[in-house]
Amino acid sequence: MFKLNADLTSDNSLRKSLNFVILGITFGIVFFNVTTGSPVAGFAKAIGFGDLMYGVMLALPVLGGVAQVFASYFLEKSKKRKLIFLISGFLHRLPWALIAILPLILGKGSYILLFFLILLMTISSISNSFTNVSFWSWINDLVPMHIRGRFFSRRATISTIVGMLSGLAIGKYLDLHNNLKGFSIIFVFAAIMGMLDIGCFFFVKDIPMKSQKQQIDLKMMFISTLKNDYFKKFMFFFVIWNFGLSIAGPYFNMYMIKNLKMSYFDIILLTQIVSNIVTIITLPYIGRVVDKIGNRPMLLLAASLLSLLPVVWCFTNENNYKYLVTLISIFAGMLWPIIDMSNNNLILKLSDQTQTSMYVGVINMFNAIFGTAIPIILGGYLIEDIAPHVVAFAKNYMHLNIATYHVAFFLSGFLRFLAVIYLKKNVKEPGAMSLKSVIKSKIKRV
Repeated sequence: MFKLNADLTSDNSLRKSLNFVILGITFGIVFFNVTTGSPVAGFAKAIGFGDLMYGVMLALPVLGGVAQVFASYFLEKSKKRKLIFLISGFLHRLPWALIAILPLILGKGSYILLFFLILLMTISSISNSFTNVSFWSWINDLVPMHIRGRFFSRRATISTIVGMLSGLAIGKYLDLHNNLKGFSIIFVFAAIMGMLDIGCFFFVKDIPMKSQKQQIDLKMMFISTLKNDYFKKFMFFFVIWNFGLSIAGPYFNMYMIKNLKMSYFDIILLTQIVSNIVTIITLPYIGRVVDKIGNRPMLLLAASLLSLLPVVWCFTNENNYKYLVTLISIFAGMLWPIIDMSNNNLILKLSDQTQTSMYVGVINMFNAIFGTAIPIILGGYLIEDIAPHVVAFAKNYMHLNIATYHVAFFLSGFLRFLAVIYLKKNVKEPGAMSLKSVIKSKIKRV
């Protein structure tokens, strides 16, 4: 195990820590795939929630991300990064075991159930605020800049393989036990795997945090992030981009379950597994390219192509979904790792290295409110209350048969495209090549 990162560093202590970070994500990916993927949509359907209630269930806890700014301040003030990560990490994962069994006690479809689900998910979300800022602050000091792209690509490759295998097993289980009890068992299992993820960090080196010369002040720390022009413009792109994702993102799973009549095994196979195989093949190259030419040009290319995928979803039906969903997943497998890696690297690169956690907290706070919670609820409202009128208009006056979900998908693609335009015109990365110069250099070599 401890030879896993031997080619990245000769420091035995660092290599051991990096390996435990990777081991953690092999457990954590199971937790994240269950709690953010199709099982949540199936769970909401099993307890009698429609699209809007499903959206509210997902969106309101996200507002716990507002706590990230306070989490950042607390982290910078206490300097106890590892302790904060471990405690908050367990509190993030544990509520999902309670979420799993709550409907078995309170019954289906009630507002009381919705209230307690939101309460538990909010506790989980607030705890994750502390986990998130402490993790990225810790990783920023732990992983040297010159190997960061390769390390994250390796971490993502291994987690992808584990996620692929576990996803198939979970999908098959849910098809055989497509009921509330089946979902409850899966969520308890995911919570256990999530806590094992956090447990791995007991063995990761606790690097002392960098001290600031001036006294730490929450207001001044917050304002200083917004005075960083590079970071502020990137944050604006980040929020617009995620608004476009969130207005439709949670409802792709509902669309596959309700409209395409796909089994959970097929959903995981055609979305998660296909994309993961492509990711495994391409990730080693992506990390090297990002390290070489910079994050912005790669982000611009990937985001441009991903803006088209929601529109492709509008052409899927029960007869052709195996082909179109597979095609979508191939592109997703190539492009989403670029988005995730480039965004994470830019957040770290454009932040002030003496208060990385505050930068992470600020961008996640704005994203939680404006890039995630609000658009998720708007997406549910759009699909349930506005889209039916659009569908009727399209059928009566344009002779087009579209689904209510297609309205959200098309809007998602349009908003992503607007984010790409803003990225191209306003966001800069010191030292990175432009996408135009990258393309020109490749053409000259050919």
